[in-house]
Amino acid sequence: MNTIIPKKIYNTLNLYLQEKSIYSPNVINKELKQTDKYPLVTVMEINDVPSQQTTKTRQRETYSKLYFEINIYAIDKAVGNKKISNVTICNELKQLVDKVMSNYFQLDRTLCEPTPNVDKNIYRITMRYTASVLENKNFLI
Repeated sequence: MNTIIPKKIYNTLNLYLQEKSIYSPNVINKELKQTDKYPLVTVMEINDVPSQQTTKTRQRETYSKLYFEINIYAIDKAVGNKKISNVTICNELKQLVDKVMSNYFQLDRTLCEPTPNVDKNIYRITMRYTASVLENKNFLI
């Protein structure tokens, strides 16, 4: 079970979203509990399938498949004297998340879609990514 890569992904994503988004998202690495601070981005490792063998290197090494789920929640927000819709906020954050996950870490995105939410004032997008990690080197392949 790999713990280094998920921490690195969370820390990088949190820092990037704080620096690049004008909406000051609340980024957490656990399941959503009740909150009143939006936008909210949850980053969770949802699965870690251990130790399969690969021949991508000269020696046979073991790797794990990691699965991540990111949920983006937003409500309408006033920025200055302009009202920004929850859909606009989610879409901006979605693009920033994808830059980190797909471009920086080169993870494979397997899902990106709006998700129904109980509270109709909150718009939600769910994104899922997969990665393979060489276990003995903590290296994404």
